[in-house]
Amino acid sequence: MGKHSSRSRGSGDDSRAGAPRPLGRRVPSRTAGKRPLTSNVEEQSYGGPDDGVTLSDARSRRRGSLEAAPARLRIERERRSRRIKRIVALSAGILALVVVVAAGALYAYAKHIESTMQRTVVRKERLNVDLAKAKPQEPYNLLIMGVDKRPKETSYRSDSMMLARIDPKTKQVWMISIPRDMRAQIPGHGYAKINSAYALGKEQLAIDSVEKLTGVPINHFMAIDFSGFEKVVDAMDGVWVKVPVEINDTEADRSKGDKASHIDAGYQRLDGAHALTFVRARHQFADQDFSRMKNQQRFAKAIAEQIATKTSVAKIPRIVSTAAPHISTDMSLMEMMRTAQALKGAGSDNVYTTTLPGTWRTPFIWPDEAGMTKIITKFEAGEPFTPKPKASAEASSTAATSAGVAVVAVKKPSQVTVTVRNGAGIVGCANQAASILKARAFKVTDVGNANQFVYKETLVIYKKDKAAAELVLSMLPPGSKLVESRGMYTFGTTVLVVVGKDWDISRVPVAPIQTQ
Repeated sequence: MGKHSSRSRGSGDDSRAGAPRPLGRRVPSRTAGKRPLTSNVEEQSYGGPDDGVTLSDARSRRRGSLEAAPARLRIERERRSRRIKRIVALSAGILALVVVVAAGALYAYAKHIESTMQRTVVRKERLNVDLAKAKPQEPYNLLIMGVDKRPKETSYRSDSMMLARIDPKTKQVWMISIPRDMRAQIPGHGYAKINSAYALGKEQLAIDSVEKLTGVPINHFMAIDFSGFEKVVDAMDGVWVKVPVEINDTEADRSKGDKASHIDAGYQRLDGAHALTFVRARHQFADQDFSRMKNQQRFAKAIAEQIATKTSVAKIPRIVSTAAPHISTDMSLMEMMRTAQALKGAGSDNVYTTTLPGTWRTPFIWPDEAGMTKIITKFEAGEPFTPKPKASAEASSTAATSAGVAVVAVKKPSQVTVTVRNGAGIVGCANQAASILKARAFKVTDVGNANQFVYKETLVIYKKDKAAAELVLSMLPPGSKLVESRGMYTFGTTVLVVVGKDWDISRVPVAPIQTQ
């Protein structure tokens, strides 16, 4: 039969004696009486003959309980869980360390500013004067003095005096300028110009003299020298202010070579040196000190406006620390910070300014007692010095445009949102226009280039609110045009300003300062 005849073809078993069974998948028996091959995969064996793992066990590895999983899988999961816990703990530790270090650095920075202030601060106990204590979060009165401190001088006069009332709740500020030549009673020295009080007895005598003149109790005082004033302005990256007339005053300039003695008229940003010239200049004015005080009030409003609209909260500590070595004050760091925050909340609309009235008869300005009484009464009551102008019928009611669409007139710049576009191709003109509007409390939300630099004229474009557009127009150079959009321009704000080739920042209108 041949050499293969010894194998049986019917049984399917290996007839060779002692032949080992192959490892691997167990094949169901096909013999009669045995369990037939089934299509249910869960009943098929999986793996080697000794591990007893089936496909159902594999599924347990994927979605079953941890106890049902093989030992090696449970160990791996436990290791992974420990690693995650270690990573979380390490991350939390690093975060805690960062917070502690940051808090420590902030505390150290605050202590550094405080210690710097301690070297210049004149404390209450060193003054032979009682400063009335203000209640927390209640209005307080602050005497602000600019002192003409020069190198190697031990006695110097106050160059300017302002009595301020600050209300931290309502974010309102009242400022009364006191003429430096006003005749006042200086305790222990008789009648003299009020600016001599500081030279005769420093802060304590200046406080006594102002209280004697006005009858207003003073809660805090602050004296800053010229160098400190310049550095504060520079720390604010300059201050935007409207200069009403051209200034040429070498006596007011403190820079080397009189580099800051000249200031052009118009809306512009003044650095520290030019700002000092602006608030000190008086010799070219016929009324001298009165015009100078008006400029000081303009500048005070400009600072309040800039702090409110441009200066971030993060910059305030830097500004305070810059001023600290040049300030003499009874105020703590936190009190100074609260004052700066009150100015930030006020803006120019809530800063009311005026000047103590009087008549010049050489060598003094003689006080107008009746006029002073009215001003001090309103100051202490927290009322505007002059009534705010009543809203016109157009400004207080619904008006109709030429197209017959009803619009609500806007009362305040802070209610107007503005988009500014450079349509002239003049470098920086859009930013200049935006800065002008921001300084007047408009909300400029978008500044950029127009699609084309083909605009010959500056346009103020509105959709419905013509009154708002007219308000914006009044702040821009003469010749700017008011235009109704009628769907031709795309913008998402109240007003769109497209700066044209006629742009000239020197022609920005200078509105006279209004005491309120």
